Amino acid sequence: MGSFNRLLFAAVAITLLLLCGAPAFADVEVYMQPPTLNGILYASQNDVGGFGKFATVYDNFQIYSHTTPYYLDDVEWFGGYFNPGGPGNITGWTISLYADNAGQPGGVLWSRNFGVTYLGYMENCNLPFGMCSYDMDGIKFGSTLMPKTTYWLSVVPDITFPPQWGWGTGVMGDNLAYQDFFGTRSPLGVDLAFNVQGIPTPDPGTLILLGTGILGLAGTLRRRLF
Repeated sequence: MGSFNRLLFAAVAITLLLLCGAPAFADVEVYMQPPTLNGILYASQNDVGGFGKFATVYDNFQIYSHTTPYYLDDVEWFGGYFNPGGPGNITGWTISLYADNAGQPGGVLWSRNFGVTYLGYMENCNLPFGMCSYDMDGIKFGSTLMPKTTYWLSVVPDITFPPQWGWGTGVMGDNLAYQDFFGTRSPLGVDLAFNVQGIPTPDPGTLILLGTGILGLAGTLRRRLF
């Protein structure tokens, strides 16, 4: 391999490393609805013992940024057990994002099932009214959250009934949520408790300048070598 080709290869390799490493920034809070911790719960559950996915709760949100997209990296939510009380044996969670369809959850944009052995999963059930906090951090290949776009979030545990699991209420939203229960969708008129964190995506303008600079460097090197 000639000297110029080796230098050009190195420049391209550095560019690819920068591009691949660009999202590796610290995550930030892009949306939050803090919990009320009042014991009010709305069923959301995949009964692996027979009923299947009989209940799903959805809540809407928009990221705070009006200009910067974010990679979904972390979701935290709050809930608990009822009918009867817990604890229950949750084996996994399905976290999903949906498009907005005239003020209701629309088509699935992103969905993934995480086992409770996932490295970034944490659970704490020492909150008031026996409620729990749940956190799925370090989400790999998460969805890109765009500014000024309404999304709907659902969190559904894999857990045998009984007991039931329910998503707890939150504040600072728009009092708009929905629940699918055995095939029937109903508005709830509440907010659910969850926080979303993301990693800012690379600025396209910066990447273009970077690529242009690398090409310019390669051209300079070529002129000097030849």
